[in-house]
Amino acid sequence: MAANKVEVEDNKNAIFYDRIQAETIKKELRVHHLYEHYALSPSVKTKLVINNKPQSMTLSNTEVEAEDDEYNQHSKYQSLTPRERYPAPITSSQLYGWDTKTLFRTSDTRFYHPRVQCDITKSYAQTFGGKK
Repeated sequence: MAANKVEVEDNKNAIFYDRIQAETIKKELRVHHLYEHYALSPSVKTKLVINNKPQSMTLSNTEVEAEDDEYNQHSKYQSLTPRERYPAPITSSQLYGWDTKTLFRTSDTRFYHPRVQCDITKSYAQTFGGKK
């Protein structure tokens, strides 16, 4: 009998929480409105390009478009390395490797030790796929 009473209580709680959820959803839907008015910004309207289908294009209809200087300057600026863009590092991450100039001459034999290969190391590289 006690177990039956607990099940009835759980059913009442479940129904109660379902009604609260339904009421919350109704309240949200009352104030929720879809935004359906979309407009292009004026800067986009001046540079808007609408292309024809590829099948409908003919060679006589193609127009030669002028290059956009503003875009070309922006793309050149974006392709520069941070060292070419800024006189000093901007972030702490740029501090590492900012000064990449060699501190000594590579032709000086005291500091420059190139990789030396003899016949044994060459055959080892060929056998095991190392650098040649």
